[in-house]
Amino acid sequence: MRADTHQGTTMLQPSAFSLAPALALPLLLSGCLTNPVQPAIDPTRFETPEYRAQKGLAVIHASTLYARGGTGQGVAVALIDSGLNSNLPAFQGRIRDPGFDYVENRVGTLDRIGHGTQMAGILAANKDDHGMHGVAFNAQLIPFRFGDDNEPFFFDSEIAQSWQAGFDKGARILNNSWANAIPATEINEARYNQVMPESLVTARKLVRDGAVFVFPTGNELRREPLAEPGLPLALPELEKGWIAVVALKSDGSAINAKSNYCGVAAAWCIAVPGGDSGAGQGLLTTGKDGDYVQTAGTSPAAALVSGALAALHSRYPELTAQQVRERLLATANRTGIYANSEAYGRGLMDLEAASRQPPASRHDQTL
Repeated sequence: MRADTHQGTTMLQPSAFSLAPALALPLLLSGCLTNPVQPAIDPTRFETPEYRAQKGLAVIHASTLYARGGTGQGVAVALIDSGLNSNLPAFQGRIRDPGFDYVENRVGTLDRIGHGTQMAGILAANKDDHGMHGVAFNAQLIPFRFGDDNEPFFFDSEIAQSWQAGFDKGARILNNSWANAIPATEINEARYNQVMPESLVTARKLVRDGAVFVFPTGNELRREPLAEPGLPLALPELEKGWIAVVALKSDGSAINAKSNYCGVAAAWCIAVPGGDSGAGQGLLTTGKDGDYVQTAGTSPAAALVSGALAALHSRYPELTAQQVRERLLATANRTGIYANSEAYGRGLMDLEAASRQPPASRHDQTL
């Protein structure tokens, strides 16, 4: 992974370099229970200046989900990244647990490079009439800091511990806006076990226990994703708890200038706005110093999907996180360009369609 500077912001960008064999270098209730009928609220009530400032929200029809009661309330998301400046007003009330800093070995995190704070803003920044708000503005975060800010070589054990700790603290959605540089088509179980042994064990366990992992496809303009987003190709048992994310231009009109395609991950991949290069073409989010900045790439696209999962789960609290994942994928828009599975996987995420009708129960979902 390399750190790139774009429009005054720092982003972790994947890069194609070889990995040392033993070192991971990621690129940074049952029965008849039904959902209550939601009051008839006009979605335009949610289309405030804050909402419009985060251009991706309109593309995915987030306001309709909000009008139906899905804003993230009661749902926690683990943020595994460069940390988080949780003291910002944008995150007051949004922190479920202070998390852990594996760089400085202490409770709580800081964020020197800003990437984690930017992802947190896309995911769950407060709706407070300032700047922009996150897609799940009532969700809560559990942040983890891993790696090294000067040399972003991230370690397997830190990632595995972050996943497990986030799950133990209540998160069933795990946002990972990073990926190893190995192409998914070159990964098999033996090779991944060589570079990420602890993470592999933990991922398998947590998927069995109901977690959903979200990963970006990567920013190399390739026709295949990187290692983690494509991992179910080598380990099919992971698919039920996995989502890969492609980045679109901020208006959703096409894949952005750098995003890798869904490729072999098409069955568990979805497309959302991630912004693009150029002045004003990114997604507005929170900066680590309290300002608002533009960010672009598959990293913010992944954060947008993690937040959407949280918001949708709050609309359907009777479902498991993995059932919410399947609902999100099954209701994606596959019309027009989004019918191209190689590029866009299951299609363009559509929160209006995903929240349209409540399922009957955990065992009988109606899509």
